[in-house]
Amino acid sequence: MAYKILYIDDLETKSRQKDIQSLGYEVKLYNPTSDISDLFQSLEADTKACVLDYRLTKGKNNACFDAPTIAQTLRTKHKNDLKDFPLILMSNESIKVKEFDKDLTSQDLFDFVLTKQEFSNDKSNFKKKLDSFIKSYEIIVKHKFDLSKIIDFDENYTLHSRIKLDAASINKNLFSLSSFIYYDVVRPIGVLIGVDVLSARLGVSKESKDWGELLKLINSSVYKGVFSDYLERWWMDKVNNWWNETISSEVPLRRLNAKQRVDLLKTKLGLENLIPITKTKYSHSSNFWTICKDSGAPLDPFDGIELLKNYLPWQEKEYLSIESALAGKIDVYKNQISDIDKKAIREIVKKERSNG
Repeated sequence: MAYKILYIDDLETKSRQKDIQSLGYEVKLYNPTSDISDLFQSLEADTKACVLDYRLTKGKNNACFDAPTIAQTLRTKHKNDLKDFPLILMSNESIKVKEFDKDLTSQDLFDFVLTKQEFSNDKSNFKKKLDSFIKSYEIIVKHKFDLSKIIDFDENYTLHSRIKLDAASINKNLFSLSSFIYYDVVRPIGVLIGVDVLSARLGVSKESKDWGELLKLINSSVYKGVFSDYLERWWMDKVNNWWNETISSEVPLRRLNAKQRVDLLKTKLGLENLIPITKTKYSHSSNFWTICKDSGAPLDPFDGIELLKNYLPWQEKEYLSIESALAGKIDVYKNQISDIDKKAIREIVKKERSNG
């Protein structure tokens, strides 16, 4: 059965409605009026999500408010009634989209944001992400805010106490808990890791012929909780446990370089077609443990530029590689890079230029 989506836009609604419908949704259009209470007449009880344009004041119905006002009204109405649903900001105005991007600001109204161009460029990703957020609300209700069940946590392991405390402090608010799990637990590097970090920590190139076979052998480490249908993740504690039980109980992964990790994997697993990851130009170490925030290239944190932000206790720091910094990405992350690191990058640039 198709999810019902309310699409709020005051201009050019028909083409966008068809685009969203083409993804398999049942889409209802709403062109806002000057009376915000009219919105509730168009909002059907089984609406599963709402997609909003930012500017809503240029249409024929003379609306006098934009998307944030509608979002705030909906959030307030459904704050504790378990009838809340995902709100998605989709606008042509990239500046406004950035204002409400959870990665860049503390704004807390929308589940996720994107430009209309980003939607057009990758509609299948939009559908996959939206479906996952819709399901997250349903799963939270189904499991009555029980975090362990929602994230399918294995009680044989220990979950960071602050994750439990922070989740417990969210008082029956679907939006808040869904956002907390997605943005603070599932997506960052920490208790869970993505495929690029997994590759870096095992020292194995994803281009290896036996990469798929290796993934099968650590299948018990795969994260199967909420949002796993959108983001592929592994429990790092389980990966470490697998390494200790199957590969080596004497030498932890972190102490080995990529070649040493791969040699052990080949010996213990018989997977001869595993290729070690090689260092990038400006890296000194192949004791990879993280990735470049921009390129996804493997990094030993000692070779990266630390990105300054407020990390939660269970989250690991993010880094930018020297290669990405020299390629101009330092401007993108300039507010997260220390003056000392900026100076060091400038010195490398000067040296590169002097060497031709």
